[in-house]
Amino acid sequence: MKKIIVVLLLFFQMNNVAYSLDLELNHWYDFKGNLEGKPIQLSIFTLKGGKLIGSYCSFSNEPKVLLSGNVSGNEIYLTASQNGKITGELIGRIFTDDQDRMNLTWRNIITDKKSIFNSVLMSSNSGTSAKRYTHLLGSDQALESFIVTIKKAIANNDKRWIADHLFYPVRVRISEKSTLDIKNKNQLLLQYDKIFTPAMKQKISSTFSFNLFSNYQGVMLGDGQLWVNNGLNGTEKNPGFQIISINP
Repeated sequence: MKKIIVVLLLFFQMNNVAYSLDLELNHWYDFKGNLEGKPIQLSIFTLKGGKLIGSYCSFSNEPKVLLSGNVSGNEIYLTASQNGKITGELIGRIFTDDQDRMNLTWRNIITDKKSIFNSVLMSSNSGTSAKRYTHLLGSDQALESFIVTIKKAIANNDKRWIADHLFYPVRVRISEKSTLDIKNKNQLLLQYDKIFTPAMKQKISSTFSFNLFSNYQGVMLGDGQLWVNNGLNGTEKNPGFQIISINP
């Protein structure tokens, strides 16, 4: 009987091993979790020799906090800095079992207070250390500044700004049985309140402004409530960002 129990325990342990998450070179990895009840999105980019750079942000329009460090096997070490000064130290492991995830102890350098940050991998994209939104023209900073402005415009009910920065025509499905075909600015202004309802505005206000998911379709805000891309005449210097899709 004891042998059976030992065999079962070994079998259970072997099937619950957490393996090191294999991070590919020159990729951005985005993790979401909570730090002391505050939603955080943390993004790291993989360099040669296990070196890492990146940043983290919250839902609010705070400036991104920069990260740098290294990973060896499943052990990860990062420092957080603002205005050139180190503010935090993050030590833990990054691994995969039922989920790709990262578990860190987050220490505030100033107060020496420690907190646990558990997060899961939400997306990964190839790119460069200088540009994560490789499918779009314009700098990362310019794109994220545009996202911040979108959120402010919606929060302030600035209908005209939204109308001026929407790509037409656009089809908006406001319910399972109702779809709006918006062909110009005047139609957007007339239908604005049907699209940007209190529920929609709440969704937008609760989305991250930085370290966003992107692909060939553009950059996604929230869970796909809005998509952003360059306008038809966009250039690297003048990217002409526009909202290209709305999904309340």
